[in-house]
Amino acid sequence: MMRTRWAASVGLIACAFSSSAIAQAQSSTSVKVTLLGTGSPILSAERMGPCTLVEAGSERLLFDAGRGCAIRLAQVRVPWGELTHVFLTHLHADHTFALPDLYDMGWVLGRVDPLDVHGPAGTGEMLTAMIRAIDPDIASRLRSVPTRKPPAYRATEIQPGVVYEHGGMKVTAFDVPHSISPAFGYRIDVNSRSIVLSGDTRYSETLIRNAQGVDVLVHEVVFGGSTTEQQQITNAHTLPEQAAQVFAAAKPKLAIYSHLILFGASDDDVMAATRKVYSGRVEMGTDLTVIEVGDNISVRRPK
Repeated sequence: MMRTRWAASVGLIACAFSSSAIAQAQSSTSVKVTLLGTGSPILSAERMGPCTLVEAGSERLLFDAGRGCAIRLAQVRVPWGELTHVFLTHLHADHTFALPDLYDMGWVLGRVDPLDVHGPAGTGEMLTAMIRAIDPDIASRLRSVPTRKPPAYRATEIQPGVVYEHGGMKVTAFDVPHSISPAFGYRIDVNSRSIVLSGDTRYSETLIRNAQGVDVLVHEVVFGGSTTEQQQITNAHTLPEQAAQVFAAAKPKLAIYSHLILFGASDDDVMAATRKVYSGRVEMGTDLTVIEVGDNISVRRPK
């Protein structure tokens, strides 16, 4: 009887310890955010088109696929065969140029699963047109290796709300105001970690609501242009002073700028304008900046 009670007590202690260890492991899961491309339609070797990689455990999700995205993925050594989910904020070309590259070359380099592309209404039609343009390439490669299966894709046209949930990661889309509609921002939750990506947006109360107290808020920024055309572009985006108001209202642990449209202004100009309104932690993003979101939030920049 005593031996049975002792075994039962040990079992309860072990179970409690195991549950505690699991809970601690879950709460300590870190999320890695890599700003693959932080640029704009303006051509730049230093700043590729908008593209952000979010990783947690075995999950690897790509948000937008701007010009040069595939090159940046190679630089951070992400095997294309393991990258199967892309989320588009909207259908402007500077956010989608790399989709045919990811689709075709990802297949050439070993991806066998379909490329899942999630985006606003019109995503399916856009992808069909893009892929039709590379049909000759795919056909020639299939003739060379007749036993190979052709590449596949799935286009999922989403609405605001939870759009993905797998492996402990949840992705929620929300509307943001831009010059094209619909346009989305995204919130990514992994256990107790949270990241919000603004997408292309003007000042947005919806964004503020979705970003309340997040660990990291990645936000676009425009520095007001002087010409009529530049002013039209400015009107569809967020000035540093307006972004600072968003930060002050949402109170993220870290705010970081990406998708920079500066019209010749410097990073210092953007930060000076931001600091007039917001005194919290805010940084300028650069291509290949890595943000580790764990018990602490660290930012590593390429050398």
